Amino acid sequence: MSKSYRILLFSSLYFAQGMLMSYFLTFNILYLGDAGYSPGEVGIFNSILILPFVLKIVLGMLSDAVNPFGLGHRKPYIALGIIGQMITMLIAPSIDVQTNLGGFALLAFVASISMALYDTCTDGLALDLTPENERGVIQGAMVGARAAGLLLMLVIGGYIAESFGWSWVFYAISIISILPFSLLLISGIKEKPEEMGRRDQFHWQAFKRFGSSSVLLVAILGLVYSIALDGVLTYMSDYLNVDVEIPINQIGLLVALSMVGRIVGAITNSWVTDRVGHKQSLNIAIALSSIACFGLALQASVVWVGIFGFVFGVAYGYYTSIYAAVAMDLSDPRIAASMFAIFMMFVNLGTAGGQFLGGQLTESFGFATMAAIFGVLNLLNVPIVINLFKRLSVSESTK
Repeated sequence: MSKSYRILLFSSLYFAQGMLMSYFLTFNILYLGDAGYSPGEVGIFNSILILPFVLKIVLGMLSDAVNPFGLGHRKPYIALGIIGQMITMLIAPSIDVQTNLGGFALLAFVASISMALYDTCTDGLALDLTPENERGVIQGAMVGARAAGLLLMLVIGGYIAESFGWSWVFYAISIISILPFSLLLISGIKEKPEEMGRRDQFHWQAFKRFGSSSVLLVAILGLVYSIALDGVLTYMSDYLNVDVEIPINQIGLLVALSMVGRIVGAITNSWVTDRVGHKQSLNIAIALSSIACFGLALQASVVWVGIFGFVFGVAYGYYTSIYAAVAMDLSDPRIAASMFAIFMMFVNLGTAGGQFLGGQLTESFGFATMAAIFGVLNLLNVPIVINLFKRLSVSESTK
């Protein structure tokens, strides 16, 4: 498979993921808010939806170890996940959230499991097929594509909801999911051993790598940054709706500006990281993220929110890309999907924690205080990065 087709395939899968994530991160609080649910209640709801991503290790182990009917370790799971996303989005509009929140939560949970499944196996396939010198480019393309999916839904989601009703927001996600499914079917990937030479034999002993202090530090790094950034991102739309009192379609456009920033951050990351290295690149991500959080906390005006929302997006895309590149470097090829899934598990655990804590802080103290608290929290990653690269330097010198 050519590099261009790999980028296209992986990007389309992440694009579809971005569409669904955009709903959960931005529009779900508005959709459930219309039904009378508070930010704190929505925070609990959203944190539950993150659980499948927290448990991605199980999906990664399944993919690494089990080749169903000889169809491959990645492709059948990716196809199943995409189909699950399409079906759940088609069913979602038929559930009345005012009278059957439990049924909607169950369906959303299945959608989240489906997304986690194809996300995990897409990461595994990317690790299997991507040469080491192309990982920065691939991660930049994938993170950028996810941001583009988030952006498209933000741009069109508010307009669709106001013009055609919430049902068509769900239908749009289902329709977009057809693209990666089609590309996967015609990709020609058969996952034969000679075509998947980068993935060594699955071996349980490889899990000993998780005892490494470097691996644990990277996991903590992902936990902290995702608590801070996802906590702020999730409640930006609620702040604009409740405090600033602007229409849903304009909220979508303002949050979309943040997604444009995320694409810029993802693309910029590969260029900057190649020149300054992983350590300095992570420090840039930390500094930029905290500046964005503190800027949003000032709440000067809608224009101010737009500017710092864009800066926040740049920081988010940049941070996500450099973290994923570091995680890929530390993933053992024998358990590629499992190990990368564990790194991402900590990111998603942080996302769940950020959404829950962000909801409670927003309800108790307001958006500005919450953003400032998470800006300070993000700075805790500075000593973690220093310690991580000290240990990596020692490890390299002893080889």
